[in-house]
Amino acid sequence: MEKELYTTVKGYTEKEIDKIKGSRFIGRLYRISGRDEAELLLDAARKNYYDATHNCFAYAAGTGDNCVTRSSDDGEPSGTAGRPILAVLEGSGVTDALLVVTRYYGGTNLGTGGLIKAYTEAAKAVIWSAEKETVEIYDCAEFSYKYDITSIIMNLINKYEASISTEDFGQEGPNVKVRVNRGFSEDFVKEIFEKSNGSVKVKIC
Repeated sequence: MEKELYTTVKGYTEKEIDKIKGSRFIGRLYRISGRDEAELLLDAARKNYYDATHNCFAYAAGTGDNCVTRSSDDGEPSGTAGRPILAVLEGSGVTDALLVVTRYYGGTNLGTGGLIKAYTEAAKAVIWSAEKETVEIYDCAEFSYKYDITSIIMNLINKYEASISTEDFGQEGPNVKVRVNRGFSEDFVKEIFEKSNGSVKVKIC
């Protein structure tokens, strides 16, 4: 039984690498809450850096099978910007993040290999500079129980490091919603059922 965790970034980070044949590459890394916020931030970046030659990007939102990714070359040759940026993002283990690499053309073409190297370097530089944060993944668990087993329920809530989100007191007993780490939720549900002699059935919501 292990806690389920993921790594993301704190706030916003910007990092520019040394010019490559006159071209500037500026990495910008944003924390996002999901796909919708990523798209809003992208629209804002395009407006803020409208004078750039390219605003290439990649983002990852969510974890595991629910992770959504997207990338774009924004006019650079296919596969030379978006995919390398996404590869760096995924390789870092960071999610819930948008990484934009802005290029200001310096007058000399870099070629396919040069572009891949430049965008990869810019993406790595800003990822490396960013402050990271480890976040727990929670499930919501809902159940009702009789007052006479309150101590059993409270002991299990403490054992699994869960926290009560809402608590409604009825005539026969409370109805509660708790937050429990996803890595603990299966055992939490099972043990509550067993310790209550089958009287409490937990619904993961």
